[in-house]
Amino acid sequence: MQNAKINVPDHLLSLYYSTFNIMIRSFRLLLILVFAIAQTVIFAQQIPVSIDNLSDEQLMQLISKYQLSGLSESDMEAKAKGYGLSTDQIMLLKKRMSMLEVGGDLSKSTYNNKTDSYVLRNKVYTKGPSIREKDSSGVLTVFGSEIFDNADMSFEPNLSIATPQGYILGVNDQLVIDVYGVSDITKKLKITTEGDIRFPNLGPIQVAGLSIEDARIRIKKSLAKIYPGIATGKVAVQVSLGQIRSISVSLLGEVRRPGKYTVSALATLMNALYASGGPNDIGSFRSIELVRAGKTIVVFDLYNFLLRGDLENNILLHDEDVIRVSPYTKRVTLKGAFKKPAIFDVKQGENATDLIKYAGGFSDVAFREFVRVTRIGLTQKEILTLKQDQLKEFSLQSGDTLAVDTLANIYKDRIMVTGSVYHPGIYGIQQMPTLRDLMLAVKPREQAYFERAVIRRYRSDYTPSLINFNVKEVLSGKYNIDLIREDSIHIYERNELKEKYSVYINGEVNSPGTFEYYEGMTVQDLVLIAGGYKDGATRQKIEISRRLRPDSEKDTTAYSVIKEIALSGAKTDSESDFTLLPFDIISVRRAPGYKEQISVTVEGEVLYPGKFTLVSGHEKLSDIIQRAGGLKANAFPMGAILIRKTFVGISQADASLINTKANLINQPGGAGNSGVGAAIDSSLVKRLESQQKPVGIRLWDALQKPGSVEDIFLEEGDVLKIPKAIQTIQTFGTVNSPRQIIYREGIGFKEAVRESGGFGLGASRRHSYVVYANGEVRSTRNFLFFHSYPEIKPGSEIYVPQRRTSRMTTGETVGLVSSLTSLLGLTVVLINTLK
Repeated sequence: MQNAKINVPDHLLSLYYSTFNIMIRSFRLLLILVFAIAQTVIFAQQIPVSIDNLSDEQLMQLISKYQLSGLSESDMEAKAKGYGLSTDQIMLLKKRMSMLEVGGDLSKSTYNNKTDSYVLRNKVYTKGPSIREKDSSGVLTVFGSEIFDNADMSFEPNLSIATPQGYILGVNDQLVIDVYGVSDITKKLKITTEGDIRFPNLGPIQVAGLSIEDARIRIKKSLAKIYPGIATGKVAVQVSLGQIRSISVSLLGEVRRPGKYTVSALATLMNALYASGGPNDIGSFRSIELVRAGKTIVVFDLYNFLLRGDLENNILLHDEDVIRVSPYTKRVTLKGAFKKPAIFDVKQGENATDLIKYAGGFSDVAFREFVRVTRIGLTQKEILTLKQDQLKEFSLQSGDTLAVDTLANIYKDRIMVTGSVYHPGIYGIQQMPTLRDLMLAVKPREQAYFERAVIRRYRSDYTPSLINFNVKEVLSGKYNIDLIREDSIHIYERNELKEKYSVYINGEVNSPGTFEYYEGMTVQDLVLIAGGYKDGATRQKIEISRRLRPDSEKDTTAYSVIKEIALSGAKTDSESDFTLLPFDIISVRRAPGYKEQISVTVEGEVLYPGKFTLVSGHEKLSDIIQRAGGLKANAFPMGAILIRKTFVGISQADASLINTKANLINQPGGAGNSGVGAAIDSSLVKRLESQQKPVGIRLWDALQKPGSVEDIFLEEGDVLKIPKAIQTIQTFGTVNSPRQIIYREGIGFKEAVRESGGFGLGASRRHSYVVYANGEVRSTRNFLFFHSYPEIKPGSEIYVPQRRTSRMTTGETVGLVSSLTSLLGLTVVLINTLK
């Protein structure tokens, strides 16, 4: 039978191949996706989920392998989540990384910024140092507590030393086995949870629970089975400890933060105690027990370490050890003049002498005759006083406070010297028994007052007394006196016993003021000291005022002696070299014909604007315009304005008067202010002199009629401003649309207001006014209900103020109503009378 040939249409074959290719591609994509998911899962599983059980070295290797360091906190979390870690595992990883101080932004993590102030103690994060209980004075703390309150101290075990003798191996310890000689191989093996290590080609070797020495012997014996050279000595074996396991210990009792702690297997009792923050406020520093398998192994006394550096009982910890801190049994406070006052734990058999040794002994300034003891009795406090020989036999009780005073600030042999001597100070009476001995030692100064000095002395009843003596007689040996304890000798200085001499100069000198007086000083000397004459000073009339020093006791109406001298062209030598006396007042006058230049400023539309120095005090507006070259063609003289300083050349007295008047005007009711103008200084004078105000002038009239009343005199600092021709006027205030308006010949006040939208609501028409371009002001004239508004000129400014509304008081309203009622009644009476 012949095979039948099936003819398949071409379009079906094409559809078949297309479908097949799509299925192949989809299958490939599915395989790639499955492979990627598997790789992710496998990769994520490479991070140990038990991060807390990793050693520090293993954690560092993990961080380096997965490149988790150097990232911000958010980036690290995202990357860790990509590796399949849960939120709890990420938090644990961040905590371990912050403990290791891994670089990058992670160092700023929340574990370093907690408000609870966490600090790193032995690579365990615990709360930082806190305020411990103090004594009743609020100053002293328990002796020894400072080492636990210092976050900078570290009791971290040294992991770089050789393995300690007697170290017991345990699960997760890593052993480094080095076989060398004929054979050379190194293996790092970790002790498994079964307690053994697995050496290749040998099998398990049980080492857990052995010391490192015993483990070395057992491993060497086991390796001899596969390395025959060990027996002959051709192959050597060395066993050392690699990575050290972590152990878990518990701290119970009176510790600051009790709980379970994970520490290095090389940690000692002190390491764990420091990690927990140490004993709390009632915890004993003398009785710290290490309990292992239910038995107390050692009792650690912290004072042995603090006072003698004894760490005999600071032994290595084992896994599941318990450290128990008992409450203190007896606690005594040492305060006052001890080298280290503190609160001390007292053991049975210790006395006050032992505690004073713990405190370093008495301080150098301690009063050692007795110790004051404050004791808490059953119902009240007691005070005991102990002498030095009683301290050793004195029985201490918990709560006792031993206090020692400092030496009193008294001397048994002190004498003092002050005043005008070369060597003032304190001296010993044994070396200076007499007044003459002391004076020869201290050496009085040349300016000392030798005629009289004093000794301040206390009598036997401690009342003060005063003994005077002549210093010259003491130095010459004519007078002497024995000194006694606490004598105080004072030598006066001659200048202290008289008023300080000075002279005063004012007027036309460069630096007027008060100067120190010198014997033989003349007027010319004082002028030089005061910086010399000013340019306008005259030498022809210098006035000296001198104090009256009458010889008799008679009263006089004179105040001083006035002397006038002429230093220039003096008639006698006595005038040119006039000698001054203390407290003379010298006045240097200004020459009558001396004048300083004054200037004015011309601005605006003149040919030569600028500053002009006045020729005389009679120069007027027309004169200065002529000097400025006249007005320009487009000048607007009707709008010219003069700005003048309000006050020129005023004194402090003038400023005081102006200030007083201003305060009286500004105060309600004109009531005066006590003390107004009392504190006037140069700053107020300068402020008043800097004030300027416009002066309304009519320059056009002044130019048309020179010398007329409009042609005013110019003063220093005047500023004359001449504007260009102004073609507008402006409206301000209570109009509906304040604006600028083009000036037209004949425009009036009302028309200008209408072009600004008319008067606004509340406009006060009767108080409207116009300010012209030259600064003049014209107000509205009123008669009954009629208003005569000012004329409008080019450049005018129209001001319409707001109507003032003042509410009447209740009394004013009642008074007005009563007056109107009376007036109405009177009108009715008059009408009835006239009928």
